[in-house]
Amino acid sequence: MKSMFALLFTAALVACGSKSSPPPAAPTPTPPPPAETHETTPPVASAGSAEQAKPPEADKPAPPKSDARADALAAETAAYEKAKPVFEKYCASCHTKAGKKSGKKKLEHFDMDTYPFGGEHTAFIGVHIRDVLGLTGKKATMPKGKPGSVKGDELATIKAWTDAWEAAENAGAHPPHGPDADKD
Repeated sequence: MKSMFALLFTAALVACGSKSSPPPAAPTPTPPPPAETHETTPPVASAGSAEQAKPPEADKPAPPKSDARADALAAETAAYEKAKPVFEKYCASCHTKAGKKSGKKKLEHFDMDTYPFGGEHTAFIGVHIRDVLGLTGKKATMPKGKPGSVKGDELATIKAWTDAWEAAENAGAHPPHGPDADKD
């Protein structure tokens, strides 16, 4: 029917002497889009495509290399920050310069005015603190005048610090100590 209409229209134009072209043919209908599928495969980029398919890991930066000593020292410092209030509560009166019961001999053994701690027990301070607080099975001898008074969560916090201190010691995070420490 469309072709008959086009033929009649052309004949009418010729009869009236018009030189214009026939009306455009009706557009051909476009096929419907393909039915959606539920596949989850990503589109594949063509070889000349600007965006080549990359594995997801390719866009991620490589993780920084771990330094076991630095990691162990950071863990020790974090554990100390949690234990610091317990140290201040039970140890500061004897083992800081401002402590009411402080003395030269006590500070020479264990000085907690700085961290890492000072004093002659520095090389094995974690082990020493475990011993004096009774964490090794020995009878607690500290705090002075109230041995065994560090208990429960407070004692667990100190133990967590001693564990972190030991891990840092084993990782070589502490400076060398002992009679050969100054020799290279």
